[in-house]
Amino acid sequence: MYTVGAEVFFEPKSIAVVGASPRADNMGRVILNNLRHKFGGRLFVVNPKYDNVDGVKSYRSLSDIEEDVDVAVIAVNAMATPSVLDDAGRKGVKGVIIFSGGFAETGTEEGIKLQEEVVSVAKKYSIRVLGPNCIGVYNASNGVDTFFLPLERMRRPKPGPIAIVSQSGALLATLMDWAAANNIGISKAINFGNKVDIDEVDSLNYLVKSPDIKVILMYLEGVSRGRELVSAIRDVTYKARKPVLILKGGRTSEGSRATMSHTASIAGSYATFYEVMREANAIVLEDLQDMFDAAKVLSTSGVPKGPRVAIITNSGGHGVIAADNIASRGLLVPPPSQATLGALKGLFPYRVSLKNPFDLTGDSRPEQIEAVAETLINNGDADAILLVALVQPPTMDFDKTLNSILNIRRRHPDVPMVVVTIGAEYGERLARALEDVGVPTFEFPDRAARALSTLWRCARCIGAEEPVDIIPHVSEGAKDAVEGIIRRALEERRVKLLEDEALDVLRAYGIPVAEYCKASDEVEVRECAARVGFPLAMKVVSPDIIHKSDVNGVVLNIKSDQEAVDAYRTIMDNVRRLAPGARVKGVLLQKMVTEGFEVIVGGIHDPQFGPIVTFGSGGLLVELISDISMRLAPVGLKGAASMMSETKAFRLLKGYRGLQGANIDSLAEVISRVSLLLYNHLSIKEVDINPVFARREQATAADARIVLGEVEEQLGER
Repeated sequence: MYTVGAEVFFEPKSIAVVGASPRADNMGRVILNNLRHKFGGRLFVVNPKYDNVDGVKSYRSLSDIEEDVDVAVIAVNAMATPSVLDDAGRKGVKGVIIFSGGFAETGTEEGIKLQEEVVSVAKKYSIRVLGPNCIGVYNASNGVDTFFLPLERMRRPKPGPIAIVSQSGALLATLMDWAAANNIGISKAINFGNKVDIDEVDSLNYLVKSPDIKVILMYLEGVSRGRELVSAIRDVTYKARKPVLILKGGRTSEGSRATMSHTASIAGSYATFYEVMREANAIVLEDLQDMFDAAKVLSTSGVPKGPRVAIITNSGGHGVIAADNIASRGLLVPPPSQATLGALKGLFPYRVSLKNPFDLTGDSRPEQIEAVAETLINNGDADAILLVALVQPPTMDFDKTLNSILNIRRRHPDVPMVVVTIGAEYGERLARALEDVGVPTFEFPDRAARALSTLWRCARCIGAEEPVDIIPHVSEGAKDAVEGIIRRALEERRVKLLEDEALDVLRAYGIPVAEYCKASDEVEVRECAARVGFPLAMKVVSPDIIHKSDVNGVVLNIKSDQEAVDAYRTIMDNVRRLAPGARVKGVLLQKMVTEGFEVIVGGIHDPQFGPIVTFGSGGLLVELISDISMRLAPVGLKGAASMMSETKAFRLLKGYRGLQGANIDSLAEVISRVSLLLYNHLSIKEVDINPVFARREQATAADARIVLGEVEEQLGER
């Protein structure tokens, strides 16, 4: 349907500003002046009230412009926007940017209808839309700057390797302003607000091909095209070798409510988002400070070749804090090699700590700090340097300290270095002097450690190879059998499969299930008991009884035919007495599994990412500890094994303190086949197999719960 993507906004040849006026506070006028500052393409103004605005001819409508218009910037109120959009469509405009609010983000019926009208008109003419409720696009290379913030109020950063993709306009603006003040280079930025069309996926699909962009920072609240986002991130990280760093808003229920009023998006589960983004090879940031600090180090430093950090300090306490934070974030603080140790001992006639952290004490001199760094780097003992340089001691001459640090950077530009400078006048002066020449500084060692951790995560991201996995085969006959079970349940207006149906589904997909049989009378009970074997469990089967224990509908550890018949009679009596109106389909007899580790395998249909498969500690531990790993479905055997390795349960599964381990390969196949079940049958909204008994011979499912989507919705799709 569309012939252009986000490139039309970043690389237009002509732009029309609709709604610009001579008023100083007019948003359109600000945008016009920003564009006149550096944009080299054709500029037009549309406002029927004026002949010109600040010397630029003003047209009555877009249709009156004789030349082609690539992008129309619509700076009018929400009510007037649909008619302007229609004019843009008749003119043949390729893309429009809608700045005004008052659409779906208000949550009002009027705002929602206005947004629907915008979408309808845009689709009619195949116009790409950025917004509404956004500030637009920035491209340092060609002067495209549609931000409605005056240059004197929001400085623009110098060109650099970073691009920013943000759902929040205000967050983007403050980050850009901060970047300019801190000498951080940003070349491209986009804000899409309510994102009725152009979104984070379109943005990444453009930026992956931008040669000037080496790093992408993203702020997202809701995700509308989850699977496509994952695919786009993988293209950026695995193919283009550009790290993608994401900060997610709406992690809590309170934050999620705020995103609804802010950008009319629905924020899904943060745990799911985090795991899916990690699987996609993106780096998920912790908070805004993390994002700002990431921008600082990524604009000035390359990534380290390894995880070894040398901490050089003239303050013991700061060195200890730095080491704690470095080690807790997956980096190494290794001792120096013997060659390095021998060389350093000759530099210090008095006693200092040469262990890493290298505590040179409060009376050390700049040239000694420089010598330690030089020796470590030259001997290959450090992949990155964290330098604590307190300039308050009289031995730390300011100019010499600055020169020593710059010497290290100049001689070893490929070794990332962050500097901690704390204090008022002297500390701030040193920080400013270093930042001006591209050396990142931080006030506290924990922030410096986080920044180095981000660099190392980026190094791992761009060095990773896209995984190739093996997906088990499921026959078309098995898929048809499952669809038949689902169809019958929906036709009976049921959204939850009966126990025997759920086990039939698992068996169809090749998932080992503890032997089971359904019986409807005493004769069938005896036949089933003989087939299943003892000991066995018996449960009532009814679509109307959710919690079987509430009606005493479960009997365990049945050891003979007579006990089975007695259990059947007891269950039937209990149900007639405690749930007299319930429809009873019989009882399920199932062989009891008494050995193995209890784990849970399941999954959900996530509103943002679709089918998700989960694995973790099962049985009672599900509610006692948070021990869940998840992946996008389908997942192959290697991915399933990786899921297991991320959980606390894995130590038990491998064999712990003399306990016999489980069959990991069998369990991986169960996880993979459950993921295929979710992926192949989208009417399944939830699968919960708890427990799966992980045993030495094989993994065996003992109980399963399968929930379908709403009946009307599912029947309508069929």
